[in-house]
Amino acid sequence: MRILRIVAIILFFVFLGTTLVHSLTSINQDIGRHLKTGEIIWQTKNVPKTNLFSFTEPDHPFVNHHWLSEVVFFLLNGAIGLKGLILFKAAVILAAFGIVFSALYKKTGLWPLFIASVFGVLIFERTDVRPEIFSYLFLACFFFAIFRTKYSNERRWLYFLPVIQILWANMHIYFALGPGLLFLFLLDRLIHRENAAVLKKLALIFLVVCAASLINPNFIKGAVQPLIILKDYGYTIAENQSIFFLKDYGILGTPIWIFEMSLITLIASFTIAIKNGTRKIAFELAVAIAFSVLGTKMLRNFGIYALTFIPVVALNIGAIRLPRWLTGKKTGAAFLAATAVFLAWLIFNVKNDNYSRWLESGKKFGLEIPVGAAKGVEFIKQNGIKGRVFNNFDVGSFLIWKLYPEQKVFVDGRPEAYSTDFFENIYKPMMEDPALWKKYSEQYGINYVFIDHRDITPWARQFLFHISQNPDWPPVYKDGSVVIFLKRTPGNSAVIKNFEIKQ
Repeated sequence: MRILRIVAIILFFVFLGTTLVHSLTSINQDIGRHLKTGEIIWQTKNVPKTNLFSFTEPDHPFVNHHWLSEVVFFLLNGAIGLKGLILFKAAVILAAFGIVFSALYKKTGLWPLFIASVFGVLIFERTDVRPEIFSYLFLACFFFAIFRTKYSNERRWLYFLPVIQILWANMHIYFALGPGLLFLFLLDRLIHRENAAVLKKLALIFLVVCAASLINPNFIKGAVQPLIILKDYGYTIAENQSIFFLKDYGILGTPIWIFEMSLITLIASFTIAIKNGTRKIAFELAVAIAFSVLGTKMLRNFGIYALTFIPVVALNIGAIRLPRWLTGKKTGAAFLAATAVFLAWLIFNVKNDNYSRWLESGKKFGLEIPVGAAKGVEFIKQNGIKGRVFNNFDVGSFLIWKLYPEQKVFVDGRPEAYSTDFFENIYKPMMEDPALWKKYSEQYGINYVFIDHRDITPWARQFLFHISQNPDWPPVYKDGSVVIFLKRTPGNSAVIKNFEIKQ
C-alpha cells in the first residue's frame, strides 16, 4: 500500500509536470515586453511610471504591478534562455500544487491528487510564462499557512505571510487575494468562536499583510491597483471575458464544460460535508463562493480557481465515511493501482499531444519556441525600414522586444497603459474606416504597417480588407504570422520594387 501510494503521488506530479512543459504559444504577446521591461529596470534600477514604449501616448501613467517578475524573467532568460523559462514556469506551478497538497495531506490523504487529475486541467489555460505563475505560488503559501493553522494548530506559518505579501505586491496584480484570504479566515475564526488572544494575533497579521501591500514603487496607488485597473480598460481581451461570453462565441468549449462540471462538483461536495456533520467550514464556503465568481467572470481566473477548488473539494469529500469494504487493504491497493494506471495513461496522452487536442489547445508538449513575428522583424531590419509603425494590439509586445528603443510601437498588449479615448476614438476607428486611416496615419507619420493577420477582432478584419485594396500601401511581406504593408513613397520605392506582393 505504501509503495503504491508513493507511486501514485509521483505519477501525479509527473502528469502535472508534463502538462506544464509545453510550447511558448504566447511568443507574439506578453513575454517579449516582459523581458525588455526587465532589462530596462535591471539596467536603470528604476521602474518606469509612464507608457515608455509607445509614441502615441508616451506620457500616459502606467502602474507596473509585476515589475519584479519581469526582472526575474530577464535574468533567467540571460542564464537559461526561453526554453529554460518554460521549465522554470513548470517548476513554480508544480511547487504551488505541492505546497497545497502538503498542507492537507494528513487530513485529506490522496483526495487532492484524485480531484486534480480530473479538474486540474482548468489551470492548463493559464500556464504560459507570465507573472501570474508567481500568484499561484504565493496563493498556495497563504492556503498552506491558513490550513495548517486551522487544522493542525500550527500558527507559526502565518508570520511568514507579510514577507510573501511584499514579494506578491511587486510580482503580480493578484496580490489582493492575500489580505482577502486572511480576512475570510478571520471571519471564520470569529464565527467559530476562536479565543480572543488568537483573534487578536490574526487581526494583527491581517493588518501587517495589508500594510505590506504598500511596499511597492507606487505606494498607495500601487496597493489599490487591483481595485481600479479595470475602470480605464479601453480594450476588450479574451482572457478578461466571462464564460458566458466565450460560450456564445464558441471559444474554449471543453475547458468551459469542465469548469461548469467543477461548479456542480463543488456544490455537491459541500452538500456531502454538511450531511456528514462537518460544520466549521465558513472559510471554505466563503472561499469557494468568491473564487467561483472570479472564475465565472473572467477566463484569466481559471488558474487561481483551480488551485482553490482542489483543496476545498478534497476537504469536503474527506468527510465521507466510507464503508469498511472500501477501506480494506485489498480494495485500497486496487484503487491506488487503478489510479496509477490512469495517471500513466494521461502522461502518455500528454506527451503525444492528444491531451492538448482534446482541450482544443495549441500548446504542444515540449520546449518548442515558435518563430512568431521574428521573420517579419528580420525583414524590417534587413531592408532598413525606418519611421513609425502602425501595429495591432496582439503583436506590439514582440515589436517592443525586438525594436525598442530604435523604434516605438503604436500600441501593445497593455490596455491599462493607454487611455480609453485612444482605443475608442483612434485605434479602432482608424482600422474600421479608410478615411480615418488616411487621417491618422498622416497625423502620426506612419511609414509601415506590421500586423498579426490572425487577429480575429472585427476592426482588424476590416482593416486588412481595406488596406489590401489600398494602392498607397502595398504589401511587401507575409508569413504565417504577420503581414507588412509599406507606404508608397520615394524613400520606400526600392523595397516596394523588390518585394511588393502583387496578389
